[in-house]
Order: sequence, then C-alpha cells, then structure tokens
Amino acid sequence: MQIKKKNALAGVSLASIGLLSGCAQFVPVKDIAADKPGYLATHFGIESLPARVREKLPAAGSHTLPFKVLTMAGTMTGNVGTLGIKSDFKTTLINAKDTGLVQQVLELSANGIPSSATFSLSYLNLYSLKQETASYSQTAAFMPFVVHDSDNNQFAFNAPQEDATYVTTFKIGTTVQIANFRTTVSTCHAGHYYPASRVNAELTGNAIDLDCEDTKDGIIQNKSRRTYLTEYGIGLNRSLATSAAKFEWTYSEFEKDGEKAAPRIGKPVSSKSI
Repeated sequence: MQIKKKNALAGVSLASIGLLSGCAQFVPVKDIAADKPGYLATHFGIESLPARVREKLPAAGSHTLPFKVLTMAGTMTGNVGTLGIKSDFKTTLINAKDTGLVQQVLELSANGIPSSATFSLSYLNLYSLKQETASYSQTAAFMPFVVHDSDNNQFAFNAPQEDATYVTTFKIGTTVQIANFRTTVSTCHAGHYYPASRVNAELTGNAIDLDCEDTKDGIIQNKSRRTYLTEYGIGLNRSLATSAAKFEWTYSEFEKDGEKAAPRIGKPVSSKSI
C-alpha cells in the first residue's frame, strides 16, 4: 500500500511524557523483573490497547514482518542537564501476529549491572502505543502510559516514501485515565534512502531517516530521529532531544530469530528508493 503525504506515521516518546507528567507509581519492580517475558506478554498484547486504537489496526496476518523475534544491542549516550549518561542496552522485539505491531522489552545496564527495563507496544517501533518503565533502583514502576485515541486510520503501509511528511494527532494518558488526555501532534519528515550498512556494517538492505518533532499547543516538546530499515521492516531510535536532555543510540549487534547478522561482504547496496 502506498502512503500519502501528511498521513499518520509519527512516533511518540511516551517515556518523556511520563517524566513531564510526574505519574504515580504502583507496580512492584521485583515482580516485573522476575519474569520480563511474561510481563510483556500479559500486559502489552494488542488486546491491552483501548478499543478506539484497536479498531484502526491492521488485521492479524495483513502486515507481515520478516521476523518472529529481533534482538538488538548497543550503547546509549547523552546527558540530562549537565550530567553525562552512558548505558549499554539490549532490545528484544516480538512480532505481534503480523499486524505491524511489535512488543518490546528494552533493558539498560552500566558496567554489566542492569538499571532499568522499559516495556512497550508500538507500530513498527516507530509509533509507540503503550509504554511502562521499571527502574531497578525503585520499589515500584511508573504507571503505564497509553495512546487512547489517534487520527491515524491507515496504519498499514509498505515503507516510508522519500521526502514525504507524516502528521498525526493523538491523545495520551495513563492506563486508568478516562478523561483529560494530553493531545500531542507528531510530525515526521522522511529523507532519502541510503545503504543500511552506514548505520551498522552488519545490515543489508536500505535505510531512511525520519526527523520528527512532537508539539503541544504549538510548542515543541521534543525532537527525534528514527531510522526505518527495509531488512527488518521496523525503525530504530537514533536520537532524542528535549529542553533538558539529549540521547543518541549506537547499534552494535542484530540477531533475527536466533541467528546473528553476518558482516556484509561485497559492494555497497543501492541507495535507490524502494
């Protein structure tokens, strides 16, 4: 399916919204950490989304992805104010019934010691629909945030189009909230396709960057870059900047369905648009 300009694709950082909102805590972290795959499966399935969002999703089997489980690892660096941040990360993405949705658990660690786990459900790892973070230094996790509604009625597409702009308006709140949702507009502009090996030498296929910004009442809340990979059919977080913090992600390892990506040999792949 070909996407139209100014359709809805834009991503949203629910974590940054949670921090800004000062959300309550209630789920014991020890219970989450004891069985992360089980917690992800139980609390971040498609059925956990509000009905207004579920009704706009592709049907099961209609948006195939070329993996069942995709694992990525690398380093996240940046700063919060004047405090420098450097963490290793490991991300596991699970294909949610070939709807284009992926379940994810992202664990951060420093010097080999895990520090937090973030659970999420997203569309192609580009558009976050539900998210919850558990910091291992706390006794309870932050309350999950979820998209309660969106004007996006065309989730299914083949791949982002070059030089296209995608806009969506969505309403976000906690999982127990029933009114007074936060309304945010996300705008992403796609660049041009280039060899994905520029992102990491292990990757084949092409990549395209999506430069995005989220606004509320016309005021920019954050800016980010996501990179869509044709090899896996999903996006990668590359950078995120707010007025108080800035982060960048560097990827060192990819593993699809238990097999690690092999270093690319030969000529660079074409950067021609797909």
